[in-house]
Amino acid sequence: MEENITQLLQEYKSTKECLECGLKWLPHNDYAKSKIEVIDMVIHDLEQLQSKVN
Repeated sequence: MEENITQLLQEYKSTKECLECGLKWLPHNDYAKSKIEVIDMVIHDLEQLQSKVN
């Protein structure tokens, strides 16, 4: 299970990086900004879950 959480964390962090790069080209894209906020919440939750599993 710990491997799955780590893999999910890496995927979400990568997705966040991609969206942030896209915001450099479209800085007023509110949809991307809101998606980044959602991804931040998911990353936070996964990190908490990972610390409980360890």
